[in-house]
Amino acid sequence: MMELNGEPSTRRWLPSHVCADISEASSRMQYLIACYASPGDPRLGPYVLAVEHLASGALLGHVGFSPFDSEVEVSYAIAEHARRRGYGSEALLYSCRWAAENFDLPSILAITETENEPSRRTLERAAFVHDRDIVMQFQWKEESVSRYLWRPSIDSP
Repeated sequence: MMELNGEPSTRRWLPSHVCADISEASSRMQYLIACYASPGDPRLGPYVLAVEHLASGALLGHVGFSPFDSEVEVSYAIAEHARRRGYGSEALLYSCRWAAENFDLPSILAITETENEPSRRTLERAAFVHDRDIVMQFQWKEESVSRYLWRPSIDSP
């Protein structure tokens, strides 16, 4: 978690995910783990899944679900050394399928800065569809963002 915090791309695109030190990271991790049981539902509180390399078990990042107004939003991060190999889109697709099935979600929202082209490509590879671009408070400042939606499909790979 601290390695991911230190990466330039995490600091740029997801500053709200960055912890100042190991104590803050530990506290945040304890909070997130507690959310699995209470409320244990991404419509009510955060639900974060680790992304690990299947063969080695190495932690590659996370996919997290949380309430956003009346929707459930997904966020994700993959370590820089593991990018451009399909792990992000694969983790998103399978995590969204799992969340939709287990929490009866009709759709899942993703929001990314409009200029974050790598994130937009990852979303599109994971079967998210661009909904619209808007300006809103995002990562503590007013930003132009792109909204994407994912819906379960019996046809999806």
